[in-house]
Amino acid sequence: MDYTFTKIDFWLNGTRIQDEIPPGQSTFDYLHRKLQLHGTKCSCNEGDCGACTVAIGSAREGAIVYEAVNSCLFPAARLHRKHLITIESLGTPDALHPIQEAMLNHHATQCGYCSPGFVMSAFALLAMKPKPSRDEFLAALEGNLCRCTGYDSILKAMLELGAKGIDPVPAWARKIEPELFSIKTEPQYLQQKSDAIYPACKYLLPQSLEQLFAFWSDHPAAVPICGGTDIMVQVNISRRKFPALLDLTQIPELRSIKLQRDGLHIGATATYSDVYNSGIVKTDYPCFASLIRLIASEQIRNSGSIVGNIANASPIGDSLPLLLVLEASLVLQSTDSQRTIPLKDFFLSYRKTALQPFEIIREIIIPPLPIDAFVRISKAAKRKSVDISTIASAIRIELDSAGQITKSLLAYGGAAAVPMLSFSAPSDMTGKRPSDIDFPKLASQIAAEFTPISDVRGSADYRKQLIANQVIGYLTELSGRNK
Repeated sequence: MDYTFTKIDFWLNGTRIQDEIPPGQSTFDYLHRKLQLHGTKCSCNEGDCGACTVAIGSAREGAIVYEAVNSCLFPAARLHRKHLITIESLGTPDALHPIQEAMLNHHATQCGYCSPGFVMSAFALLAMKPKPSRDEFLAALEGNLCRCTGYDSILKAMLELGAKGIDPVPAWARKIEPELFSIKTEPQYLQQKSDAIYPACKYLLPQSLEQLFAFWSDHPAAVPICGGTDIMVQVNISRRKFPALLDLTQIPELRSIKLQRDGLHIGATATYSDVYNSGIVKTDYPCFASLIRLIASEQIRNSGSIVGNIANASPIGDSLPLLLVLEASLVLQSTDSQRTIPLKDFFLSYRKTALQPFEIIREIIIPPLPIDAFVRISKAAKRKSVDISTIASAIRIELDSAGQITKSLLAYGGAAAVPMLSFSAPSDMTGKRPSDIDFPKLASQIAAEFTPISDVRGSADYRKQLIANQVIGYLTELSGRNK
């Protein structure tokens, strides 16, 4: 069969490489099948276990950034102009890396299958924060699972490293950093015949919006991807095949986060981590930072994007209820025009959206948020994080000087075929003081609006009870704040 391979230019463990990547191949498969580097392990192949974690070094906004990613979900072609660091490069049996030595000293490994992933997650964290707090270590490692040792010994090893304040990045990696700023080569596309079966016929890495739409015109069946964390699960688990994948992540203007008069603008490929680490978001939209901390794992937050979460149109997308109550809108970009629509009008039915052919979500716009607005989010799941919600919700309430509600918005995910705003909340809360509201009655009324399904995460009745409980929880907190 004919495939178009993507020739990329990158560094692997200190060595510059130019290689032809099969279309849609994951970094994990590339390491194992082509390079015969088997230190990086794979267990789940869908981003849940962290065994396949590697570190990616890249130049961004005048700085070198090291991030941990799940290699099973990171398309290998996306390594273009980056530095891929795997467990093989960090130490030897005779000269362990400090992270490996700490793991050994604290008996933090048993079968060892998960250990490379833990080491690489810690490496990426320590490369950016030499003295992380306990909470920062927990956040960095929550996407790594271990079946043998228990986590206490692993955490003790990490806390010892944090107390020492080590620089985990080897000298050979530091020498490469200036080159990451200067590399300008563009990907090349080479048609080859192969008896192997790959996830796509082509994997395209446009370097500009103009090139994006030119590629799309030539390959009209191409599927655009931002983080690709959902599509790569489809590739790995469902064995889905694509005519072509159109990767947006190397278009510079799509990764911006900026504050303008009309609000916060978040570009299509800005990752969850980009948004979480933004000073603008932490200052002006702290509710957003609180939500992101509950989404997926550090590895997935370093790859996945909020716009990808929107375009995926899953009714249980964690970011969607909050975006609805923040009255976000979307800038949709086609070849020669833009249009802006409210997010609430974007979801038409189950996984159906208002996107037209050859149109992408260019950015999200979140209007300015009043400083005294009561905004809260709630996520019910089997695990605190690294899990899909059973029910997710967000509320926004604004009060006047007399304590009366002037604005109320409540949205749910996992409660219907699409993420939805409640129509009862505004009509039954606006104009009242919180103390005047019959909490159980309103909660029951709001739960009746939604038609959740039963599945492995919970029955329809359980979901309805969660909807009601979250309403009562929000209003109880609001009433206590305003006494």
